[in-house]
Amino acid sequence: MTGKTYKFVQINIYKGKYLNDLLDFLKSENPDFISMQEVTSGELNFAKIGSDLFAHIKRETGYDGVCSVDITLSDGKGTMGNAVFSKFKILSNKAIFLKEKNKYTKDQVNDPRFFPFLPRHLLDVTVQIGSEKFRIMSWHGAWTAPPTDTVETLRQSQIVSNHLKSLKEPFIMGGDLNAIPQSKTVGNINRVARNLMMDSGILATTNVKIHKIAPRAYLVDYIFTSSHFDLVKLSVPNITVSDHLPVIASIEYKG
Repeated sequence: MTGKTYKFVQINIYKGKYLNDLLDFLKSENPDFISMQEVTSGELNFAKIGSDLFAHIKRETGYDGVCSVDITLSDGKGTMGNAVFSKFKILSNKAIFLKEKNKYTKDQVNDPRFFPFLPRHLLDVTVQIGSEKFRIMSWHGAWTAPPTDTVETLRQSQIVSNHLKSLKEPFIMGGDLNAIPQSKTVGNINRVARNLMMDSGILATTNVKIHKIAPRAYLVDYIFTSSHFDLVKLSVPNITVSDHLPVIASIEYKG
């Protein structure tokens, strides 16, 4: 186990808007773990497929996976949440809800004025690798545009920080935090985890051609790890698989 390198991809998939390109990218990169946000079903899908994006991606890639829902349409015809995919066996999972789950109309979910009020959560998955257990997580941070510290972003990030601090197993967390590196929201996480984006030279992870807060690009997507890992390589390819750019990290497990 010690000395083994793992590849991790973080991507907000924009409700499957560019699903075929996303799948081609994932198959080409062949990561060990993937954290996703905006994983939708039914009428919340941008992708023109059946009802369940998670099931479609799982089937197409062959990964083990878990999806946890935080938004359900009031008519029951669509959902949105976070997902984790793993090449390794998933033993268990839990969702830590940062803002209470509720039901909303499709118009509310798609209205930018309503985004700050939508529920969010952290999905925490335990995987078995040989004799070791890793925690793999996906977090979607509270919405602000442009990215700004608010009482709500700070409250939610402190809950996540407290959770990470409590973990004894090695962990990797990917997330769309909707927060910039200089923010106190991200700072709460930096105190308990290694932020791979720090000093990376990467300046933006939003796709300036598509994202709602264009024309300016922001760094809002991150990968964090426990101290058990060393960074080997980090990249953010400028490709269109979403309104966000994927973050790809190769990390070595030190034990």
